[in-house]
Amino acid sequence: MNNYINPYSLIKEEFSEATTISQKILVISVSLWAATLATLSVTGATYIIYELITNPSTFNNVTWGIFDTLG
Repeated sequence: MNNYINPYSLIKEEFSEATTISQKILVISVSLWAATLATLSVTGATYIIYELITNPSTFNNVTWGIFDTLG
């Protein structure tokens, strides 16, 4: 038995159940927002892995986020 929820069918179902224009706009906006965040996270992770393989000296003196403010 497969317990996987297909996000495309979920979005399609929410869009078809929306009765007003404002509900449809909300479903489309949230869907685009989620797609944008997913694209940014995949692109960022891919870029970090690419830089780690092609130019590892970039990470010699790297500071990540909160560690910049602790010094």
